[in-house]
Amino acid sequence: MRVYGTAVRTAYANAERADGTPRRQKELRDLVKARLAGGPVDAWILHCATLEGMDLRKVRPDGKMVFGGRANLERRRKGLITSEEWKELRLRPFTSRGDSTRLGNRHFRLSEDARTCTFRMYGREVRLELAEMSGNAGEVLRQAARLAAEKRINATFRLDAGKLHVTVDPAEMPEHPERRRPVRAVAGRALGIDLNPSWIGLAAVENRADVSSLETTKLLEHALVRLDLPREATSEQVRETLAAVADRAIMLCRRWGIGTISLEKGLGKLRSSGRNRSLNFLLNHWARTVFVAMLTRKARLAGIQVVEVWGGYSTTIGNLAFEAPDACASAAEIARRGLARASGMKDVLPELRAGWLASRRKDLPLPAEAGCWADVHRAAKAAKTIGYRRPHPEAPPPVPGVRGVVRTSCGHAVVRLRHRRRPGTLFRPVGRGGSGQVSPPTGSRQPERAPAPTRKCG
Repeated sequence: MRVYGTAVRTAYANAERADGTPRRQKELRDLVKARLAGGPVDAWILHCATLEGMDLRKVRPDGKMVFGGRANLERRRKGLITSEEWKELRLRPFTSRGDSTRLGNRHFRLSEDARTCTFRMYGREVRLELAEMSGNAGEVLRQAARLAAEKRINATFRLDAGKLHVTVDPAEMPEHPERRRPVRAVAGRALGIDLNPSWIGLAAVENRADVSSLETTKLLEHALVRLDLPREATSEQVRETLAAVADRAIMLCRRWGIGTISLEKGLGKLRSSGRNRSLNFLLNHWARTVFVAMLTRKARLAGIQVVEVWGGYSTTIGNLAFEAPDACASAAEIARRGLARASGMKDVLPELRAGWLASRRKDLPLPAEAGCWADVHRAAKAAKTIGYRRPHPEAPPPVPGVRGVVRTSCGHAVVRLRHRRRPGTLFRPVGRGGSGQVSPPTGSRQPERAPAPTRKCG
């Protein structure tokens, strides 16, 4: 691990020449081998370290990445941690990338029951006894062991101080437990997702005429998820909650025959460093990238494409154009932009037409010279006394002795996500035909009906 970490840092630091031009992979790999060849690791491991260093340089192209963390570096400078502790923090997980010509991997082999992993290099052999995996994870691991032995897939292994991580491509596994019948996509339909620290908005839209027009964009259905994750929630709890949200998104795609999911671009780069610690925690510590990766994997297994679009002014435009809660309205505009991108439009913003401004439902004063959406956005921000954001419904109080869906008097059915004891609630409009919604296509799956109990919300 120490040699591998040194190779990664060397590749990262030398990924560009002195004049700023990038080095080719072979040139950089030869440079790393010239420094570290002949040690305890072979040429393939140095090749994997070179690729990881190049990947990190793409993430942080200025070359100022601190391996071990900048905060830990400051602690080391102040003498709060020892030199040995700092060296441990700088270690990288030992990685061997997949190679289908060598039984899935050149150094690691999984047994048929996935209970033993064998590592071989330079005649040395180490056997790792693994815990028995159950559920989908265990089934995927056993399938990966069988397919790797047949030289049909690649398997990447990462070994850190406490765990062995195995990575495979789900698309290469024909019997993946989460694989479903491909969605029969209907032209002109898309699902948009608006991600926020406490709320996730889902919106299915349809536009078969002019994708640059808001008037021809119809909101088919929307759902709102409230993430009731406590501050001390474990990573397993967070992942299970986000997995339930991803499953709901796939269900909406199946219900309406949607083959494209649109997300905002650049979500992983959002950071907050202000004085509001609560806001900093919300923006910096919720797993946006985990949800996007999870949704992409589940969507690929269902034959659904996930695209990223520019998200500027989506909240303002969505709230002015669609009758849905704030996050869902923004998601509807993001879905329309996904359709615009699929049609080949370079500018995904809708056209600012006078007819739409005259028929808008929000009584929002706009300057007469507003010629673009930037002017509309600035006018909406300046008019602080006018709330252009459509509020989210409030969750009803728990009903003792009642399980399942609770119907609220404000037009939403509320249901817990997957498990009753798991955080997170889903708000879905009650009934069909109201609030600008239309009936799903013939033969599609109908949503569950809400039982009789009724509670007021807000």
